[in-house]
Amino acid sequence: MLGDGVPYSHPDEISSQLDLARSYGDLAPYLNFNVVQSRHALDQLNCKLDIRIGARDEERIDTFPARASGSPIVIFVHGGWWHKMTRKYWDYVANGFWRRGFAVIVSDYALCPKVKIPDITQASRAAVAWAFEHAGEISGDRDRIFLLGHSAGGQQAAMMAVTDWQSCGLPADVLKGVAPMSGVFDMRPIKASYLQTYVQLDGETVLSESALFHIPRSAPPIQVMVAQEESREFHRQAALFVDAYRKEGHRAEHVVIPLADHSTYAFELGDPESPTCTAVAEFFQSC
Repeated sequence: MLGDGVPYSHPDEISSQLDLARSYGDLAPYLNFNVVQSRHALDQLNCKLDIRIGARDEERIDTFPARASGSPIVIFVHGGWWHKMTRKYWDYVANGFWRRGFAVIVSDYALCPKVKIPDITQASRAAVAWAFEHAGEISGDRDRIFLLGHSAGGQQAAMMAVTDWQSCGLPADVLKGVAPMSGVFDMRPIKASYLQTYVQLDGETVLSESALFHIPRSAPPIQVMVAQEESREFHRQAALFVDAYRKEGHRAEHVVIPLADHSTYAFELGDPESPTCTAVAEFFQSC
């Protein structure tokens, strides 16, 4: 056990259970899907691109203003194991949520090892701050901001859920709901994996970037989602985080998308009628 009843599994025992072995050569067809669908979204939707929100050039957002003024806002944080991808692969996500009545922000960050994961977390917080301060520019309602992220972005989403927003100069409840998809909530297995070459976690950051150990007394509702065919470790971490969140008295939903894996269910976010997009959108609408 690790403090407050958190079960402990040795990182060497579970790092191999994460979906770490798939090469980016294997992912080529998936990445091509991302590129084609994202270009289609940019062609079809009204958008304002490449808005800089942070000190680093990579810290930018692409925005998709809602059709109606005062619409809810959803921020998406992409994955890529903290050292791959950019928002340009994920702009297609806007299609699903925009067509469900949201203003959409697809956020970005500098990649490891150029930066460390705490720097990525700060970039995600900057996206939230921008959404609150500039909501009207994208026909959004700053009192209805939601956030979701996939994979590394799922880790980021969880960190946004446990952030002390008042210390950032924002309302404590600036986020009304958060949806981590395929998140890593205990980063110790990452430190024990090949990804350590890129992310360079140390004894402090491996804990400070683990949302599991920082659940506050006041926190937004969360929907923790995994795909049915993901590895055992993703399912274990999801269940662990949901349980810990509920023990603090917070609303936490645990959703498993059937007949999908780590990559394929994320592709559904661009389809407003898909099980994944529907589940997330309906959760946000219920918050």
